[in-house]
Amino acid sequence: MAVHDLDMTRFLAGADPVEILAVGSCHIDKSIEDLPGSEAFDTASCIVRYPNGVNAMVDVCRQSSYGYDQRAEVLGTEGMIATDNVYPNTAKIYRNDFTGNADMPYDFFLSRYFEAYVTETEAFCESLVNDTPVPCTGIDGLIALVMSLAADKSAAENRWVKFSEIIQQVYCSSPTECSLLANDDMFPDGFKPSTSISDLENIVVPDADQQKEGKGRSLIKKIKKMVLE
Repeated sequence: MAVHDLDMTRFLAGADPVEILAVGSCHIDKSIEDLPGSEAFDTASCIVRYPNGVNAMVDVCRQSSYGYDQRAEVLGTEGMIATDNVYPNTAKIYRNDFTGNADMPYDFFLSRYFEAYVTETEAFCESLVNDTPVPCTGIDGLIALVMSLAADKSAAENRWVKFSEIIQQVYCSSPTECSLLANDDMFPDGFKPSTSISDLENIVVPDADQQKEGKGRSLIKKIKKMVLE
């Protein structure tokens, strides 16, 4: 339930993570306690280690009684930057028994991230129209998946888990299977097992935009030519 939060820590840290420690528990809905793995958690915490001693801490819960609570802080040697929740308006109340926002935070992710979805859609459309790379790549999504799988393993085994363990587990459970996976027809050319999160780009096919440059004429240009003709 924290894959997006883990992905955000990588964006804020500006680097690829090294290892993770995660714990989870169930406090709200006891009916999910029998579900497998981290599906049995409604509350969890993670510590993600990045290079150069940078640590990221993530706290998540499936329920917030006071609205959709999503905040982030980055603390550095020269200061701090923080993002707050989004409210329907900026009005604040000051009384002898209460000081704070007049409204609760938005209680739904579509309301909370409305501007983000608009920006995301605009960037995607711009990429299609202008035939330019999208801001987020498939590698970004793959790393987020590896981070979440590592968090599951950490919570289950109660230990720090290096992300290289997960990459090796997913693509290479043994030296023999590594060879078989790499040569299997079900995988595209360029798919290779890896044990380093920094080498993830080497296990997938080249970037689509790089492939288009090599071919000389992109699909968008072909479509435009067909329309003009």
